[in-house]
Amino acid sequence: MKILSIMEIRKIEREDLPKMVTVHKDSFKGFFLTELGDHFLSTYYDCVRKDDKGVLIGLFDESQLCGFFAATTLSKGFNKDIIKKNFLQFFLIGLRLLFTQIPSLVRLFKNFTKTSKEVKDSGEYAELLSIGVSVNKQGRGLGKKLLTQFEDEMRLKGCSTLSLTTDYNDNEKAIHFYKDLGYSVYYDFIAYPNRRMFRMVKKID
Repeated sequence: MKILSIMEIRKIEREDLPKMVTVHKDSFKGFFLTELGDHFLSTYYDCVRKDDKGVLIGLFDESQLCGFFAATTLSKGFNKDIIKKNFLQFFLIGLRLLFTQIPSLVRLFKNFTKTSKEVKDSGEYAELLSIGVSVNKQGRGLGKKLLTQFEDEMRLKGCSTLSLTTDYNDNEKAIHFYKDLGYSVYYDFIAYPNRRMFRMVKKID
């Protein structure tokens, strides 16, 4: 007889961060933020976790973290705010990058705000900052489960509009996934240096 695994969705605690970084690296191999290293990822996600506008949720399969999402209840100025609140930590990271990865440092700060010059975007919405599922757990509907949880969390916090960003090119599967769940394209923009992306939004009750 097959024994069904027990899935649990709960807040990420500080002690979960190393496992979450592992899931991030597994989900986003070769991505820019991944290349900034474990220390940056752990610091950034911990700052999201501690912030009063931040939400960090993990999906656990029999106590094993296999997916997560990071979000904020207000997109406007969120990344700049957490840098100000945790200035020393990010200063030390920036100092290390200044000596080892100057192009990465420039790219990091140019991409903290993702907007279009052609569209007036107030940022007055909740935003899904990151969502990932371990490669060996993909194809089981866990991404949809996490996205649904994101919407539930934001609804409980009184948010009425949700947003996320995703790649414009060679990304049809993800775009259709979000559209099937009620997201529509708000606008497209160019992330530094030349990465074309969509901002998508969804209204919730």
